[in-house]
Amino acid sequence: MKQADIVLYLFDVNEILTNELQTIVNDLKQQNINYILAGNKIDQKNETELRNKFSQVGSVVFISAKSNLHLELLKERMMDLVLKDTVSTENVIVTNARHYHALVQVNEALRDVMQGLENKIPGDLLSLDIRRSLQYLGEITGEITNEDQLDYIFSKFCIGK
Repeated sequence: MKQADIVLYLFDVNEILTNELQTIVNDLKQQNINYILAGNKIDQKNETELRNKFSQVGSVVFISAKSNLHLELLKERMMDLVLKDTVSTENVIVTNARHYHALVQVNEALRDVMQGLENKIPGDLLSLDIRRSLQYLGEITGEITNEDQLDYIFSKFCIGK
């Protein structure tokens, strides 16, 4: 667990006692482990009662894996933990093929910029490669949409009547 970026501690809300969970949380904190508590099987009990029962333990995401209840909330909580920079990752894995392609294109455009700088190419010519890298970065970040891409493409064509 010490080597993990995030520990998802899944427990059965019907079987664990509050003091047991508190002991586990204290141990996780003592070891500086990034964790999320996920209380499963809330479909078997009253959710409000469970929230009250475990309120002293800290932040718990209550789910029902069987009935897919609050799983999106759990995913959001995991993403929040990762995006807050509270988790340090040694390796970044790109799982989206479109993002991978865009990163490859950004890399090529930046290499062209570096080569242009080394060859002392004028700034107006370098700006084309810089814009190209920004275009691909925008695709990854969502700042460039498909509609923006179509507008750009059609702006280069002369369409007459």
